Amino acid sequence: MAASNTHAPPRTEHVRRLLRSPHSVGSLHWSKPGIKIEDIKTQLETHQRTFPEAAVRAAMAQREAMTPLLLECLQATADDPRKVVKVDGAMLHMYAMYLLAQFRERAAYPMLVQLFSTPGEVCFDVAGDLVTEDLDRILAAVCGEDVDPIKGMIENRAVNEYVRSACLRVLVTLVARRELERASVVAYFSSLFNGTLEREPDFLWTSLVTACCDLYPEELLPDIERAFDAGLVDTIFVGRACVARVMSEGKERALRYADRKGPIEDTVSEMSWWASFREDDRKAAHQAPTIAQGARGKAVKVGRNEPCPCGSGQKFKKCCGR
Repeated sequence: MAASNTHAPPRTEHVRRLLRSPHSVGSLHWSKPGIKIEDIKTQLETHQRTFPEAAVRAAMAQREAMTPLLLECLQATADDPRKVVKVDGAMLHMYAMYLLAQFRERAAYPMLVQLFSTPGEVCFDVAGDLVTEDLDRILAAVCGEDVDPIKGMIENRAVNEYVRSACLRVLVTLVARRELERASVVAYFSSLFNGTLEREPDFLWTSLVTACCDLYPEELLPDIERAFDAGLVDTIFVGRACVARVMSEGKERALRYADRKGPIEDTVSEMSWWASFREDDRKAAHQAPTIAQGARGKAVKVGRNEPCPCGSGQKFKKCCGR
């Protein structure tokens, strides 16, 4: 069951209308000549050896008809993520997240919050590398001006630390895109440093300092220094020298770098290069550890708190699992 989150946005009437739409699951309607909606769904439901570009492009072209189906899939995933994990090669929920982000579909927001508020490692079993690579961009695409649920996940200790870190990046991304005032995020980050965030060494503290650097942390330097002094930050990934370098390069460069990947505008370009769709990369990945099933193909799973198989002596999540 997903963790309780008092900040979660309610399911709006807009969501209910979409899910009652005549274009919802079971309808064979299509908005223009091309692949039928049910055929698109069939092609996107499970992992294929090659990227189903024609089906994804058809889904992009038939946004109005596809949106209710994608929302229904995402809600089902949020309601029972472990059920999705048990389906070998399940992929529709992955396409749904990217397509709904591309569509800027606000109705997806509460479903994503529900899904990624699930405690533990389930988020990685369901979404794989999306958590660390693109979750911030997906949430930024659908949250609008309502960042309270994002803050709720950051402050919820039951939420996976990598999801919480992605939520920090959402706030930075919105500032870089001028959709959120920098001063408000700086003030919020200051509150995290000064009591809101649990004072225990954790990847989240490292992510907080990194997020501050992306904002140009002139107002937060004393807080950052205290975090380093308290041993809360992993200096393998960000040290005092990194902070000093950001300060020397200036605010404009820092904010430009903060949104280096840009918004999600084309699901094909976002997903088609994935290793699971490339024969050579599949062969290499077959011998390598992975942190997800289904979404990126199957391999031996290594627990994130287990020793890294590379032999470094560190936990997997602190080494190759990043």
